[in-house]
Amino acid sequence: MANSDIDFSGNDLQYSACVEFCSVTGLLIEEGDIGLAQFYLEDSGWNVNIAIQKYRQAQSDAHLIEEPDSVPDPAAKRPKTSDASSAPHPAGAPSASVGTPFAGAPSASAGAPSTGAPSAGAPSASGRKPASTKSTSTSKSSSGTPSQQKFRLITWNIDGLDSMEHTLQERTMAVCDAVKLYVPDVVYLQEVIPLSCGLISSSLPDYKLIVGGQQDYFTAVLLKKTTVQHLSDDIEPFPGTVMQRKIQTVQVKCAGADLTLMCSHLESTKDFATERVKQLKIAFEHMKTAAVHNAVIFGGDLNLRDPEVVKAGGLPSGVSDIWQLSGAPPDAKFTWDTSQNDNLRLPFKVKCRFDRLYLRQAYGSGPKVVPERFSLIGKKRLPGCRRFPSDHWGIVCDFKVEEETK
Repeated sequence: MANSDIDFSGNDLQYSACVEFCSVTGLLIEEGDIGLAQFYLEDSGWNVNIAIQKYRQAQSDAHLIEEPDSVPDPAAKRPKTSDASSAPHPAGAPSASVGTPFAGAPSASAGAPSTGAPSAGAPSASGRKPASTKSTSTSKSSSGTPSQQKFRLITWNIDGLDSMEHTLQERTMAVCDAVKLYVPDVVYLQEVIPLSCGLISSSLPDYKLIVGGQQDYFTAVLLKKTTVQHLSDDIEPFPGTVMQRKIQTVQVKCAGADLTLMCSHLESTKDFATERVKQLKIAFEHMKTAAVHNAVIFGGDLNLRDPEVVKAGGLPSGVSDIWQLSGAPPDAKFTWDTSQNDNLRLPFKVKCRFDRLYLRQAYGSGPKVVPERFSLIGKKRLPGCRRFPSDHWGIVCDFKVEEETK
């Protein structure tokens, strides 16, 4: 994040702590690292020494491997409005489908996921070792008091369709670096293409990759192997889509809770608002009818404008907007902001909250999933291409899971 994007609400002590953290660790405030400093400090109760120790430990734990020499130009991959089943598979591009590994990927018996197994680590696009922070945790409690576990989720449209200046490799590797840095338990990705999917699968060996398609572009969900138990997954195309849009649903256990994870990329552009509203209604209906003992998290690049949520009938009973639940932080509102992000080189300036997350709690007396922190990532310009990882900012959200113990 840029310095001006962090809201310390007049708290000079917190800002000074961030400045001290950056000074000691060598991070650069003017390059947007103050957001990273804030993240470590908040995780450490604003104790600068503890935050620095965590950061340095994460740096020492990070590892690098040799970066691939090149990535083929995906310029021909900009999809036309067509049905996904009729789209041709690009020659020479790796394919992926649920239950089928990528060509050349390790087998499932070697610890690889069935949808395209990761095989090795990856270098930082900036040339620095990526840091990491621990995500899932458990807090002890005495009998009769709430016990808490935590997990972290990232959602990000990584713009695999943009081949401008052949930046796909550097931008995708920057997304992988962000995953290594924030160590989420769950990642929702949109606009993944076979080429970027191959980079992701080989760069993140600690994650199970579940893809929502195999041609043109699609969604994908990453699950951290050590903290998330994958139960099942499903893909449902929207009946009226002309842009190959679907709901990707993954059933998991994480942080002591049963979760239904719903990742999607709703129809794009103003001209397709009617279809987008229909898709939102379908997604909300899926949230309402999900297993009663599951908490449901639906999100991704939903391309929504606020009036469209109203046209869809508003939020269903029991469904909440996670950004609003998190206190509606103004610095984390606009995920598509052409006044700051010039990747698309558009002639106009606009700010939109296209990327969203929605939550439905488990019914009855099951564990409650409570958002603790909601912030944006991907706001640092990359050193090589001098562009951002995507034209969208990513969202990182921390949750706690509360359950009464007896």
